[in-house]
Amino acid sequence: MGATRWGSYIGSPPLFLTDLLLAAAFIAALVRSAKYPRSSLSPEYTSSRSNTSPLLFLFVSFVIVRVGWSLTATPSIAMLVRDAAPFLYAFIAFLSAWSLSRATPAGRARTAGILRLALTFHLLWCLASIAVGGVGFNIPSLGAPLFGIRPDIDAAVLGVGAGVFLIRAAKAPRPFWPALAMILSLFGVLSVYARAGLISMVITLVFAFVFHYSSTPRRSGKRLVAQVAVPVAVIAALIIIPQTTAGERLIATLTPGAASSQAQYSAQGTENARRLVWSGVVSWVNQEPARQLFGSGFGNDFLTESGTLAFLEGSTYDNVRSPHNWFVGIYARMGTVGLLLSAGICLEVLILLWRKRASVGSDPLFATAALLFLGILPVANLGVVLEAPFGAVPFWWSIGVLYGLRSAPPTSVTVAVRGAQRRTASNRFQLAEGRRRARAVR
Repeated sequence: MGATRWGSYIGSPPLFLTDLLLAAAFIAALVRSAKYPRSSLSPEYTSSRSNTSPLLFLFVSFVIVRVGWSLTATPSIAMLVRDAAPFLYAFIAFLSAWSLSRATPAGRARTAGILRLALTFHLLWCLASIAVGGVGFNIPSLGAPLFGIRPDIDAAVLGVGAGVFLIRAAKAPRPFWPALAMILSLFGVLSVYARAGLISMVITLVFAFVFHYSSTPRRSGKRLVAQVAVPVAVIAALIIIPQTTAGERLIATLTPGAASSQAQYSAQGTENARRLVWSGVVSWVNQEPARQLFGSGFGNDFLTESGTLAFLEGSTYDNVRSPHNWFVGIYARMGTVGLLLSAGICLEVLILLWRKRASVGSDPLFATAALLFLGILPVANLGVVLEAPFGAVPFWWSIGVLYGLRSAPPTSVTVAVRGAQRRTASNRFQLAEGRRRARAVR
């Protein structure tokens, strides 16, 4: 998360540094589980069991089945591994959920602190890279430019950092440094020129505010400050965002008739190309009932087979394997079954976040995981993010952590609300009982 694209390469695809680290994490989990069984842990640990979802289990199981099915038809095992690996990263959710269930409060706090340091590191190198043009240093053996900015994922992580720093500034006794980091993160997003990143930033900031507001006591002065800050933030956004290149591109996408600059015309062209690809891929999948239900599998080049590759490659990109939309890609690879399972997981997490928003706002680890999930999902449906380790690993890790919200203890705000509800119910019962006795006397 701290180094995004360039940090996940070791110069010999399809094997990435991320894969080696994940293998080490799984081995460590197995050793730790054997050495310290659950029965030997003290009661201070988070929960008695790992919280996951049947939908997650079904999704991973279907990915494995679809990979095995594709072995009989793929022209290249290397391409099969390349296409299937991002979906197999869903295993990480089981690992993070298991890890959370065995974490002490101190361990969770340390994890949140490490993530905050990663976001700070990401902010610093992005600002330095933006200052010199964002291209980074080309090292052929690495596989990606060192400190080079990739607009979609880096704008998303900057937006996540803005949300995390917003919550910390709102709750910390000394908010200066978190507030400064939040402002610099916003500046970074607006300087990257990515429409998807701008959308992601707005979503993460809105949810960060909701999480903070929900976890703040009703009569706290911080709630009043938050209420006053909303119209100020909206007015500032309406003034500043249209003046930026990313804002201009977004306006041209939403209102085509407003385009007047080359950047806006370019944005419209990119958007039209994506729409042609998405509609073409969906139409190709729907041509065969079996493909519509179970997808085309892994290892095949469905963009070429659907006749949509030329819309994405043009004269700049080559060897493109994704339609620049995660859900369309899932539909092409795994059909209606995979699409429903993946959409069900995302919807389940969104409902969980809304129901447990007070718990999210009061726990830095849950807040960071929630903003990672919310920040990555928009750019994944407008670019190639969840098809790579730098997007898929944080995304699935966050989902595993967020399933832990099911066993999260109620916050002080929740306890106060429930107490008020119980008192209200008791008063209503007493009032009804008094009326019943009065009628009996009459």
